[in-house]
Amino acid sequence: MSVRLSFDVYSCVRVYYRYADCKKCVEVCPVENTIILENDRIKVNYESCINCGACVGNCPTESFKIQGFDLVEFYTKFIEEDGNLISCKLNVPCLSALDESYLSAMCIEKQNDLVLDIKHCYNCSIGKQLDLIKANAEKANYILQSAGVDYRVKLEEIGYEREEKQENKRRAFLKMFVKQTASLAFWAVAEKLPIDEKEVGDKEFKNIVSEKVYPTKREILINALSKTDYEDKYFLVDKIDFSSDKWIDNYKCTNCSVCYNVCPTGALTPSDSKLKVLFSPSLCIKCRICHDVCPEKCIHLEEKLYISDFVSKKYKVLAEHVMIPCSECLVPFSYKGDTTVCPRCRQLEDELRDLLKIGD
Repeated sequence: MSVRLSFDVYSCVRVYYRYADCKKCVEVCPVENTIILENDRIKVNYESCINCGACVGNCPTESFKIQGFDLVEFYTKFIEEDGNLISCKLNVPCLSALDESYLSAMCIEKQNDLVLDIKHCYNCSIGKQLDLIKANAEKANYILQSAGVDYRVKLEEIGYEREEKQENKRRAFLKMFVKQTASLAFWAVAEKLPIDEKEVGDKEFKNIVSEKVYPTKREILINALSKTDYEDKYFLVDKIDFSSDKWIDNYKCTNCSVCYNVCPTGALTPSDSKLKVLFSPSLCIKCRICHDVCPEKCIHLEEKLYISDFVSKKYKVLAEHVMIPCSECLVPFSYKGDTTVCPRCRQLEDELRDLLKIGD
């Protein structure tokens, strides 16, 4: 069977941390048991995939792709052309393929409201995508509102129908499909493409410390927001999913390096001297892996993310350290001004005291 969908496992956040909370692809897939979480890894059943594109657009690291529908190409073409209508019968496999980054960026770039034709959703066998479409539109409108943009993403029952110009043979072929979904309307008019079925498993294992992911839709959103009057405007961090702002309790931080080594995008990174932990909201995808792996639980979310910090792409210092050798073991540690003994030696001393108490 020819497969249009491909999954790059080495871009998935679970390569960086297998216990990550992210499972958006599983949640947005409308076909049961097509994308699943198995042994903390994402598994794809290509045989049952209907190529709706929901996983493609909603994956924070863009691990999924569909041959014949490139989101970046669609976005570029859409903002250059006249018109503001998006429909599964016109230009996308399914409206669920567009997340809040693309939707809000298109409104800003076109300087117009964006109309999503949802009439076909009601008669679609994957109709549960309507909830996802509505949620993405609400998230996009929050971005637009927070940025002071007047345009909005609107859901309307247009019921667009494309004039059928395909060969009779292709129409007959499509009628043979059992899966009658909205995406089929798109693929019915898509050009026939050569299919590359080479498995991504042939790739060499990724060095997660040095090789980071940078989603293209992040650049698209930043470029769009940079054209707005964003000064002094902000997002409430608990109302957005695409990024965050953070702070670190410097006293608790030990400069262990775990957080930035497993950060999928390089939003957290060390300074050249390795004495500072730096952070850029423009790269953060709010996967919360750094929070989960931090031994001291000293990484926290800020209440607000200022759009200027998001758009600037600059790093700020979250923690700064002075390293000295431990007076007991001589291993360098982050000096906090209160003791010259490293945390490990202090822990050993406490354990020894407990053992002596037991002996008494």
